[in-house]
Amino acid sequence: MTTLCDLAAKLPVLVGALLDRETKLKKGRFREETLTDVVTAALATFAGPSMVIEYPDEAATGGDLDLDFWQVSTGRRLRLRIQAKRLNATENNKKTISIKNRAYNELLHVVPSTGAYQFKTLLNSAGPCLPLYMFYNHASVVQDAYFAGAIPRVCGINLAFAYDIAFELEAKLTAKPKRLHHKRLSHLRTHFFDLATILCPPVAPGDDVPSPDAVANALQRVWLGGVDEAKRSDHDYLVRWLSARESLLPDRESYRRIEDGPPIRFNPRLRRPTITFLSGRTDDDRTPKISDQDPPA
Repeated sequence: MTTLCDLAAKLPVLVGALLDRETKLKKGRFREETLTDVVTAALATFAGPSMVIEYPDEAATGGDLDLDFWQVSTGRRLRLRIQAKRLNATENNKKTISIKNRAYNELLHVVPSTGAYQFKTLLNSAGPCLPLYMFYNHASVVQDAYFAGAIPRVCGINLAFAYDIAFELEAKLTAKPKRLHHKRLSHLRTHFFDLATILCPPVAPGDDVPSPDAVANALQRVWLGGVDEAKRSDHDYLVRWLSARESLLPDRESYRRIEDGPPIRFNPRLRRPTITFLSGRTDDDRTPKISDQDPPA
């Protein structure tokens, strides 16, 4: 039986392979929205009493996907807001780009309707959500000797705290006219961690998905300590601890209860696709009744 943790290992491989295949396309390329749809579709295989996927009529600019880890029995929740960005192609105007110069060209995208940088919109609109970036990378890049074996490792899907990426982008903006290459994978890689961080925490007996506290603990370890061998210095650890974000911690704030109904549905009240992971389910009305079956008349 495939688990969420299995998916955390398989999805990056799939996304990396898809990005490499786009060289075969006669026109166009795989956009971030397309790849995020692939991620959501893969998670849809787990839709049921422990996972509900809701789609809005139209997605809002600034965040591609919300993940809501909800422990029903305690009311605790951890909400993640994910903005996806893909790595640029190997060629630009028929000119080959070296591996060390490959970059996420759209990181400084300006939202046409507001004139604001998208990365600032992501932070300013996150509210109680923890904003993260989800970076999509080509399999050929992952396997290239320039990145192979490096820590933190480059995968078909990597995550990063949006606060860290925003710090790099602010530095790039304020350095003008000096050019800082802070959109490059080679520069941003130090902030990366794996999809497994949010999909592979321990699952409590009786649950199918990790609890908000389990996911929060995994994220806090990365926020404070770094990834694998790329550990933070004592000074950096202290700075991170002093600047720890409240959104890294689950809360019990009043929040909408998911309505009874099917595990995959449209919700016109939402502004972006939302996936809710339900742990600590109860036998009373606190837990939504999730089923594809029509309720009895």
